[in-house]
Amino acid sequence: MLSALDKARIDYLRGQYLERGEGRPADLPAAVRLYRRAAMRGLPEAQHALGFLYAIGYGVARNEAMAVAWLKAAAKQDHASAQHNLGVMYAEGRGVEQDERTAIYWFYRAALNGNEVSKDWISTTREHMCGDGSSD
Repeated sequence: MLSALDKARIDYLRGQYLERGEGRPADLPAAVRLYRRAAMRGLPEAQHALGFLYAIGYGVARNEAMAVAWLKAAAKQDHASAQHNLGVMYAEGRGVEQDERTAIYWFYRAALNGNEVSKDWISTTREHMCGDGSSD
């Protein structure tokens, strides 16, 4: 008998297959349904995928608040890409009030979990917070 987590992984993998349209046309509505079901079961990969789709409006109506909610759920489970993308949402004030300190927190956690891109975002966000020294 499959556990809830095993079922979530299967749904997530099927969702990826349908999103990419491997061997046939992509079916985004079906992919989103499978991602959502897996995300509701707590699978961080699916939570990240769903959050990212909401952030860019791909296969679903763009909803940045919903994106933040799903990204945060995955980020709290140490999903490095979700942590990075959540940092971007905070840095840019997308779906949340802009908060560069919180952005740096998530970038730092993402970097600790292996997301190399977050290291650049930490530097850039710190420079933005402190001013870059240029005059207008």
